[in-house]
Amino acid sequence: MRTPSVSVIMPSYNHAPYIQDSIRSVLKQSFPDFELLIEDDGSTDGSHEVIRSVHDPRIHFVANERNQGAGTVTRHLLERARGQYIALINSDDIWLPNKLAVQMQFLENNPDIGAVFSRVQYIDPQNRGLPKSSLPWGHVFDVNNRSRAEWLRHFLFKGNCLCNPTSLIRRKVYNTIGYYDNRLRQLPDFDLWIRLVKHFDIHILSEPLIEFRLMINEQNASGDTPNNAIRVINEYMLIAFSFFDNVSREMLQDGFSDLLKFKYLPTTEHEDIEKVLLLFSDAPWLDHMFKIIGLQKLHALLASPAHRTILSGDYGIDDRSFHDLMGKANAFRPNLAGE
Repeated sequence: MRTPSVSVIMPSYNHAPYIQDSIRSVLKQSFPDFELLIEDDGSTDGSHEVIRSVHDPRIHFVANERNQGAGTVTRHLLERARGQYIALINSDDIWLPNKLAVQMQFLENNPDIGAVFSRVQYIDPQNRGLPKSSLPWGHVFDVNNRSRAEWLRHFLFKGNCLCNPTSLIRRKVYNTIGYYDNRLRQLPDFDLWIRLVKHFDIHILSEPLIEFRLMINEQNASGDTPNNAIRVINEYMLIAFSFFDNVSREMLQDGFSDLLKFKYLPTTEHEDIEKVLLLFSDAPWLDHMFKIIGLQKLHALLASPAHRTILSGDYGIDDRSFHDLMGKANAFRPNLAGE
């Protein structure tokens, strides 16, 4: 069997009203050399029948009886994918006809880039366009390109700005950094991007290549619900714990030199300390959460004799100053009237 250049993967769950349009938007791509792998995650709304009603030899469909989570289903799809390039489409989004062609040409012409993304157009459940100006975060994906270290800094202080279903990613990227984490529901893609830029350059194309559907007030990962909003913060906290893992000294200097006390990082202990102290920098909407994580990591460093000596001698941080920090990072105590 001939190996396709691109594997398009589509995790599906309860999107019966939209999935046929999503599938057909892939089949209509001007770049034809792809396989379309669809795996349904235990839908109960008739999605299976809709998917089976679309006939094309490039479609390979697996239906699961039990819901396992988008991360698990995506892992299955990635394990089955045969292409050297991987593109993901949500089962309610729509690709514009030249999406794959434009991105394939870019990656073929830029072999040092690991993944390419694009900007988006927004649509509602009725396929009506949603102006970006009508959304408080409508321009979140309209960002400029930057170095890997600058991407890391953006992710730390401003959050996600890459739209998952716009991606075209080389197979070798997944082989290096692994797959999506199914323990995360809201931010598995953001977690993947952080790991991605630690190893590979990325690029965002300025033209929109997909129609990204917003399911306002509906119970899915993109819905604007209180539970989703709470999950975002909690998942960001989990991601922040390992944010600086495997970040090289050079990357730390490139992205954060203006915030480092010792820009040349004379020892690995200095490197460890500077990574923790970055969590005490200003990050307006996550400030308290970052500081709590910083306190836990600083607590551990003070238990290490090598780190403790440098913390005291070069940074003026000892048990007394740690006590002071512990009294100021107010993440758990509710605000009281008049405070």
